[in-house]
Amino acid sequence: NAGLAALGRPAVTFGRETSYIGVLVDDLVTRGVDEPYRLFTSRSEFRLTVRQDNALRRLATTGLELGIYSDVERQAIDARFSAEERTMTLARETSVRGDQVDQLLVDAGTFPLAHAVRVVELAKRQGVELRALFDATGVGRDIPFEALTTVELEIKYEGYFKRERIAADRLKRMGDFALPDDAPYELFKTLSVESRQKLALRKPATLAQAASVPGVSPADLQNLNLEIEKLRGVRAAAH
Repeated sequence: NAGLAALGRPAVTFGRETSYIGVLVDDLVTRGVDEPYRLFTSRSEFRLTVRQDNALRRLATTGLELGIYSDVERQAIDARFSAEERTMTLARETSVRGDQVDQLLVDAGTFPLAHAVRVVELAKRQGVELRALFDATGVGRDIPFEALTTVELEIKYEGYFKRERIAADRLKRMGDFALPDDAPYELFKTLSVESRQKLALRKPATLAQAASVPGVSPADLQNLNLEIEKLRGVRAAAH
């Protein structure tokens, strides 16, 4: 960001839902510290989303926008994304029969097939590996290990990931809701006394930062949203 400032370009902000550095900065800015700060994975509410295997999916777009990748690196990123998309397509479109995988399923401690199903459905079963299913059907043998790992995780934990992404999208929308620097929190009577005091002290820049302030409840956030909208209306009318 220092380099961007020297170039007259806007700073880059990493959210809690995209990276651990985003968690660290958000914690230090909105929550403060009373002792040396240690960044544990447990500090992130999006641990399923912020994984090592999907770092490119989360952060490559930002890197591309900043122009920090060489041509070779951009090609490698494109190849990785293409491999993941191809792997997911194969899993969704390839059918598998009982005679191909029944022994594999029994060895994994699950029940055999009564009829043909898609690979993506079988891969959700515990102990059944995506690579083994592809090998049994004779497809995807050239898929890189990294792409296979990411897609297998996405398939097996789809429901958990979906819930977390909904929460991440909600946080991002809150992050887009800016709070005025001079918001008169002490006048917002719909908020609890504790929330008013802490928000006045922290002066969060966005609704997402306000949500990170200890003592600010979900009800306080909803009321804060309404209070800020009301404040904007009053100020707009005054002008």
